[in-house]
Amino acid sequence: MSINRIFRRFVTLAVLGSLLVVTAACGVNTPQAVPQPTFTFDKADDSSFVTAQGTSFMVDGSPFRFVGVNIYDAAATDAYSCDPAARMTTQELEKTMRTLHDTYGATVVRFWAYQTYTKSGQDWSGMDNVIRIANDVGIKLIPVLEDGPGYCTTSTDVKSKADYQDDTWFTKGYRSNYGSAPRSFRDYAKIVAEHYRNEKAILGWSLINEADTSARDSAGQSVLVDFATDMGAVVKSADPNHLVTLGTQSNGARGASGPDFTAVYGTPSMDFAEVHDWGYWGSDSEAMPGGSNGKPPAADSAACQQTDALMGCSFAQLPALNKPLFVGEAGIAGGDTDALAQRAEQLEAKMTAAFAAGAGGYLLWRVTKQQTDKYDILLGDTDPLLPALAKQANGVQ
Repeated sequence: MSINRIFRRFVTLAVLGSLLVVTAACGVNTPQAVPQPTFTFDKADDSSFVTAQGTSFMVDGSPFRFVGVNIYDAAATDAYSCDPAARMTTQELEKTMRTLHDTYGATVVRFWAYQTYTKSGQDWSGMDNVIRIANDVGIKLIPVLEDGPGYCTTSTDVKSKADYQDDTWFTKGYRSNYGSAPRSFRDYAKIVAEHYRNEKAILGWSLINEADTSARDSAGQSVLVDFATDMGAVVKSADPNHLVTLGTQSNGARGASGPDFTAVYGTPSMDFAEVHDWGYWGSDSEAMPGGSNGKPPAADSAACQQTDALMGCSFAQLPALNKPLFVGEAGIAGGDTDALAQRAEQLEAKMTAAFAAGAGGYLLWRVTKQQTDKYDILLGDTDPLLPALAKQANGVQ
């Protein structure tokens, strides 16, 4: 970051009575306020684009390691919201992002920028609003352009991309209109990237949320390799300023785990790698799923040669890959006071292990204003996961 644009901010955390406080009615006991840590962090700087150097994200020649959250419906408008019950007003979103940054040290937010949110590139108001707030607050953004599992997107029913016409979406479906969308994904990604090519609040583009597929080409290679090569080139031709990642779980899900992880992210069109840490594929209780004592396994171990290898094997490939890697999603169910405390302890261990293994960033799932399931994180003074995030923010700045 530019020296004249960096400032250090000392924040003493207090009970946020005037902020967005929501009490979750999911346990028999009312959660009590948790001790709030004190920390110092650098504000994310909007003076330059984020770049990649080896396994590090960089801003103005300095490493940019980050923590943050997902707010997937951040770009919702009156025209479209995937989660209307929990949709934030502009004022609520700004207060939420400012609190996340100023109080808990978050410097990156990941959100959906699917065709549904922009009317296929005809209405940028939702994205513009998120970007304006991010610039005001000092947060970088990772917009995601399409959904692998099929939620919040343009299909008439929830259907994963792997279920599209015998698992051919990643070979030909993305070149055609999908569901109610007037544009193909390939065309849409180009339009979005071109429209925001000069916007420095954007850290980089994530093409797909959880691109999972069992399809392989005639040579036995995951079809995600050719997809990433083609789509990376499309986006880079429209926007040479921003980094690009495919957007995968790489934690046991087929298509980009084990040796497929290296093949997909080793393509020149991919600037950084993404993994997700969900217990469905890996483990809630293990700090580094597939590893040992919180550390990745050996890259040449038998387990890491499997196409369903867990996340630890993705981290094990970092030295050979020599590109930044971030954890785009990590979530564990909470609930009552005890469950929230356990969640905070487990996710703090996961964040610590990931950064020790070389992660460039870590994003939690998800912050919202009212609870829709037990994976949600609510702003306030009762969830110990937020101080845990602040503690990590202090460690990575």
